[in-house]
Amino acid sequence: MLLTKTKIFVCSCLCGGFLLAAHNVCAGAADFAKYFKVDMDMPLPKYEELEQKYIVGRRRYNRRYDFHWDIGNLFDDLFRLTITDYGSTEKRIRNEHEQDLLDMLALMPKEYYQYIGPYLHTVPNMPEKVLNMPGIKETKNKFPNRIAPQLAGIEDLEFLSPYLYYLLMPEMWPENRTPQERPVIKKASPKVEYDEKLYQKIKELVPEDEFVPGAKPEVKVGASDLRTINPDINSPLTSADVKAFARTLPNVYKIGADIRVQGKIYSAGSLLDIWEIENKIGLPMNGVKDLVNPCQRLVQKLRVAGLETELRMAVGGEGFSPEEWAYTCDKTIKAYRMGLMNSSTLASLKAFQRGAYDAYLHETLRPKQLELQFASMQAMVEMYKAPMNDILEVRKNRQLLKKEFEAGKYRILGQVLSF
Repeated sequence: MLLTKTKIFVCSCLCGGFLLAAHNVCAGAADFAKYFKVDMDMPLPKYEELEQKYIVGRRRYNRRYDFHWDIGNLFDDLFRLTITDYGSTEKRIRNEHEQDLLDMLALMPKEYYQYIGPYLHTVPNMPEKVLNMPGIKETKNKFPNRIAPQLAGIEDLEFLSPYLYYLLMPEMWPENRTPQERPVIKKASPKVEYDEKLYQKIKELVPEDEFVPGAKPEVKVGASDLRTINPDINSPLTSADVKAFARTLPNVYKIGADIRVQGKIYSAGSLLDIWEIENKIGLPMNGVKDLVNPCQRLVQKLRVAGLETELRMAVGGEGFSPEEWAYTCDKTIKAYRMGLMNSSTLASLKAFQRGAYDAYLHETLRPKQLELQFASMQAMVEMYKAPMNDILEVRKNRQLLKKEFEAGKYRILGQVLSF
């Protein structure tokens, strides 16, 4: 468990300031598309069954509490004995994440070891293979000599916990980073000469009485103004569908108003990921499925958590079932992403599809890392799959969607809406 937390700690440091290769993926890798599809009719286990199997059944010690914010105020004597024994033992069983930690450290620039190494030397049962790495071994009990100017000169700074040494790195402070220069785009207005024949043609096509001040335009109802009956994953979106989905969001947000409900949804998602991986229908990094189809995955999590009825009541006012709402939601989000896509994102996806990163990734990454890299990059491709009709219909309601997404801080009951 400690090694797993250490891996997460190192990952957070990498994200915070250390430079790693971008998440690009080999186009010739295995096809992971089937893992991103969500079967809304698949029978799912109950929350209590998963909790008993993956949490209660695997505990070495009964925590005797469900949530860390409701832990109580009495220290448990049995827990004291457990952690004392665990912290003082010299026995070690190779952890499955040990090699992953070594690989992450190998990718890290050596000048950053001074911020990570001292902490690693304080972790109980840290593998000797990690502690004896060149560059890590020399950092034991040493204070970093490269300090951010904002912290230099602070009295007794050397007594800072090694766990927080990464904050001493100058790159962790935004004001120390070199701002990225962006070209100033100048809009050039086209020079259009007056075309007498064009305006003469317009006068012939448009009757003069339509130019009368105060004249009301004729309202024509088209397919875009009609709702889709029984929408599924393949049915096209209409503007009316998008508006109806947007109107459901305030009610959906209210489901997560209670922090305990949020905690149960998050826990149900974690248990569902473990269950899918165990049953060979999930990816090792199963969270990428939530980026591709966030709403379909949300419905599954609510089912596991026993909260589907709350969602049904929240979206039923607009005539949606939970499945229909999820399909409409995911199609809307994908089309919204496409409408916001910039040239750099498009270039990256095109490069992936051409296999531009094949040779580099195969040379630098181990098979396990390579698989994770491939899956994450293919997830990016799946995130931006939307037909032209859906993009055009969503574009008509871009401001409405932006307003509702901002109200939820670009999350729907914990599901991140990545744009």
